[in-house]
Amino acid sequence: MAHRYKQLRQHFILSEIKKNKSVKVTTLAKKLCVAERTIRRDIQDLKHTGLIRPQYGGAVLCSIKDAFPYEENKLYLHTNMDINMFSFKQASPPQNGRVFILGSFNTDLVYRLQHFPDSGETIRALNSCCLPGGKGSNQAVAACRAGAHTHFAAKVGEDEFAAKAQQFLNNVGLESLTLFSHPSIPTGSAVVMISEDAGDNAIVINPGANQTISADEVMTCYDTIGESDVFLTQLENNPDATAMALKFAHTCGITTILNPAPWRESARDLLSWVTIVTPNLTEAESIVGSPVRTEDEIRRAAEAIHHTGPQLVIITLGNKGCWLFDGLQHRSFPAFPAVNIDTAGAGDAFNGALAAQLASGVNITSALIYAGAFASLAVERQGASNMPEHNVVIKRLNSLTNSPST
Repeated sequence: MAHRYKQLRQHFILSEIKKNKSVKVTTLAKKLCVAERTIRRDIQDLKHTGLIRPQYGGAVLCSIKDAFPYEENKLYLHTNMDINMFSFKQASPPQNGRVFILGSFNTDLVYRLQHFPDSGETIRALNSCCLPGGKGSNQAVAACRAGAHTHFAAKVGEDEFAAKAQQFLNNVGLESLTLFSHPSIPTGSAVVMISEDAGDNAIVINPGANQTISADEVMTCYDTIGESDVFLTQLENNPDATAMALKFAHTCGITTILNPAPWRESARDLLSWVTIVTPNLTEAESIVGSPVRTEDEIRRAAEAIHHTGPQLVIITLGNKGCWLFDGLQHRSFPAFPAVNIDTAGAGDAFNGALAAQLASGVNITSALIYAGAFASLAVERQGASNMPEHNVVIKRLNSLTNSPST
């Protein structure tokens, strides 16, 4: 793992130099949580590529005329394969269906209501239950059910809810699981209210231990992140650790998906590191700072978000489907018909299924159609983590579209 991490670390340094034209040793050491002498050694290794030149306190990007792939008349790139794999135009690796999800685990207290209460109003629930949840956990279950080799990393407390989390996650089909724990902060929790009249939900979360995942803990996941095809995350964890993992995945050349929920202003700085961003209408409004309701407003919002960095902007529209903008054209994908039983987790179902499909190598159009069918089945089930199986999704696709079975 140490050898692999050195390669990924040097890849990150090259990417930073390419992006900023120069870097400082102190800045890189802080970002990567390593000693400055480690960064200096990396820079000395990387100078042999002819792409960078060390300077006092850091390194700079060489101009084309200054860049020589030889050192003392030796074909250095031929003899040093560690460096050779990190050209700026890496060949795309074959897709093997691996999804890494950094996210939250929450225990959901779910209350089904006839209608949402007004301010100051006390109402009686139709029924209630306690279920596993959290956006990260839900998305991980969805990715598993959609056929991806899924690794999920999260953090819980050391309480009864943590024991239930471990038991649940050990039995959902994950390829691997990293579950950190905090000795004194409780496992995250959420109150989910589902309105029969509105056919919608409202959620209040207490992040708990999710907010305490650390940079050191994220770094232990680097090896697995680096082997993934798709990296998916949300905004329910410690923002600094989330940013660190997202940037690392991006610099490894992995497709990165950010589900920007629940939205916070600090996440604006992450958008330039994102391949695909998937806000709902409310989150899109927060990003652009203006209403996003009409088709023209959706178009303008998608274009504005695209200008911040993501290659693809997918705005989810609830029971109206989703909107895609790829920088050149807009496309609307209608929702599949569904009988809404529980809309909590619908967005998570969509994101997890989307990640799984992209990791398997399908194009964005096919992935969005599949994710839409997957989400339509998810809302017909009680519980945000109660996701459909892949074969059931294929049956719905076959029955409601002309898409061939895959």
